[in-house]
Amino acid sequence: MKRTSLAVAAAIALLASGASAQIDPGGGPIGVNGDELDLDQEAGRISYIGRAEVTQGDNRLRSDRIDAYSEGDGEGLGSGVDRIEAIGNVYFVTPEQTMRGDRAVFVVANNTITVTGDVILSQGRNVITGSRLTYNTETGRARMEGAPTAAGNRVRGVFYPEGEN
Repeated sequence: MKRTSLAVAAAIALLASGASAQIDPGGGPIGVNGDELDLDQEAGRISYIGRAEVTQGDNRLRSDRIDAYSEGDGEGLGSGVDRIEAIGNVYFVTPEQTMRGDRAVFVVANNTITVTGDVILSQGRNVITGSRLTYNTETGRARMEGAPTAAGNRVRGVFYPEGEN
């Protein structure tokens, strides 16, 4: 019973210290949920499995599984979240954009989320597709890399002029 209590306390401490992770530039509290929780103290990992979601402010990261990692000091869980990985049916939603892919990695140190796989970035009706999208949650800067086609790696987009529905 004591070991279970320590594991739950460690999970709460890691998530509470994850406030340094900013998926929304406005900051604020971070909500995390899923169907199951798996804590591996030695690996410094907390996993939310099944309809997993991280929310902060107006931004949301959703996928089949979300793993939050703390590098720590080699003694298990550290003092904060260093990296968040989303695996399977990934959606990252901001008020202006929606990003979809197969996998995403959010690195706290540089506020960058990298979405890979069959990537779709949409803003209103405008859509860009590729194989790798890197997005800075603080600056809003994005870079899309091309997906393999018969003509080589290509980024494709469809853009609608303002005022057209």
